[in-house]
Amino acid sequence: MMKRLLSLSLIVVLIVSCGIVLSSCGTDDIDISSYADQKIVLSGILDEDVIVTIADLKAMECKTLKTNSTSDKIGDVRATGPELDTVLGEYGVSKADFAKIVIYGSDEYDVKLQNDYITANDIYLAFGIDGEPLDEESAPCRIIIPESDSAYWTRMVNRIEFIR
Repeated sequence: MMKRLLSLSLIVVLIVSCGIVLSSCGTDDIDISSYADQKIVLSGILDEDVIVTIADLKAMECKTLKTNSTSDKIGDVRATGPELDTVLGEYGVSKADFAKIVIYGSDEYDVKLQNDYITANDIYLAFGIDGEPLDEESAPCRIIIPESDSAYWTRMVNRIEFIR
C-alpha cells in the first residue's frame, strides 16, 4: 500500500512538473501596444531596405534572458526579444555574413560592431525589459548583448545597417 501511494505521489509530481514546463515558454508577455507599429529599417540585407515593426519582432521566436553589462551603468536586466540571427534568418542571412553592423538610435547615438565581435556574441533586439514595455527613453527597441559593455546596448533603435 505504501509503495503504491509513493508511486502515485511521484506520478502526480511528474505530471505537475511537466505541466509547468510545457506551459512556460520562457518569454515574458510584454504589452507593446503603445509602440507596436514603430519601425526599424534594416539596410543592406536585400537590395532594398527592409522595414520591421516591433509587432513583427514580437511575432518571431523570442527569448527572455537575464544578463548584465560589464560596465557599472546598468545592473542586471531581464530582456525579451528575438536574437538578431532570428530576425536575419527571415531574409536568408545571418550576422556572420556581414563585415560590420552599425546600429543607430533616434537620439543620434550609433554603435559600430565588427565581424569578429558580431560572431562572438549573441545580439538581441529587446522590446521589453524586466517584464515591462520599454519606456520612452528606450523604445521602440534596445540592443542587448549579454555580458558586454552597456555602451553597445543601443536604445531607441530605429535603423540597423549591414555592411558586407
